[in-house]
Amino acid sequence: MPETTFFNFINRLRSDGTSPPILILYGFNEYLGEHIITEISRIFGQEKSEFNFKRYYFDQEEEIGWEDIFNEADSSSFFITAKKIITVAIRSEKKLSLNAAAKAAISRYIAKPNPDATLIVYVSLDVSRDDYKQLKKSKIESLLKSFQPAQPVSIDLDKTPDAEIKNYVKQYLKERKITITVGAMERIQEIKGDAFASIIQQLPKLEAAAAQSLNIDIEEVDELITGINSHSIWDLTEAIEREDPSAYLDILKYLFINGIKPTFIIGTLISYYHKIYTAKFLMKHRFSVPDIGKVLQQPSFILNKFIALVRNFPDYKIQEVLKLIYKLDYESKTSGEDSARISLQNFIFQVKFLKK
Repeated sequence: MPETTFFNFINRLRSDGTSPPILILYGFNEYLGEHIITEISRIFGQEKSEFNFKRYYFDQEEEIGWEDIFNEADSSSFFITAKKIITVAIRSEKKLSLNAAAKAAISRYIAKPNPDATLIVYVSLDVSRDDYKQLKKSKIESLLKSFQPAQPVSIDLDKTPDAEIKNYVKQYLKERKITITVGAMERIQEIKGDAFASIIQQLPKLEAAAAQSLNIDIEEVDELITGINSHSIWDLTEAIEREDPSAYLDILKYLFINGIKPTFIIGTLISYYHKIYTAKFLMKHRFSVPDIGKVLQQPSFILNKFIALVRNFPDYKIQEVLKLIYKLDYESKTSGEDSARISLQNFIFQVKFLKK
């Protein structure tokens, strides 16, 4: 089955102006599918009407079936006004499983798909990332195999390389004469974690915010992408140092409610404790406070407070805390987001009961 990526397909679509007879879109990042459908509609180059742009939803209950879909596709012809783009949005997990009649209808159509129609099978499920992974291994793969003899073009919307996303963001902003710093791009990736591709949805927001300055840096990213400022993270680390579980859990809850991913919080904690470890090393080698601030890129308004913390942080404790946080990072990447949330909640208690 020919498979391509989101950006490769968009670029090919724009270059040759044609779309395949059958296109299958699937992935947890299903919102990217809407971008593809919109682009196909734009390339199609005609006024939308009830005749040539059709969308059907396979939800819990629907009156239409696959046979009806294919009859609609077969009614399309080479005349410009008679070509059709038909989208079948599968919104229910149950509808991923095909009965005998559906399999027979698919077999008949894929044996001779209408070249004057574009049929888009769009898997758009309202499930968690972990649940989606399970469905992909079972029901979604079975659905894909049902179309395999026709060799349709398929796009796994989760296989969008980070490098391609970065280039797209930079190009989007460049076309609008807006620059974005390397640090800001890294921060976006850090905040988004596994959902890095979702920044595509927020580009108009970044564009509007940078309308006057024409520049986006880390500070703007923190405010624009998360909707909160970095003080919340500082408060979290202070609660850890005070070994105050109540305050820590309240701040953590606030971050989760505001959509901050566990991977971002864990990454920030790793960076924070690594700076403490590095600062202790530099102090032992007689670096001055200003030089330590430059090396670690600590803002001047928090440098003195940070150095005081470093001086009072026992050597054994920073080593043990780093072991805990690296273990937490590994578990978050192998056990899923829900597990990472629970591990973050437990982190304060693990730190609190560290013994020399």
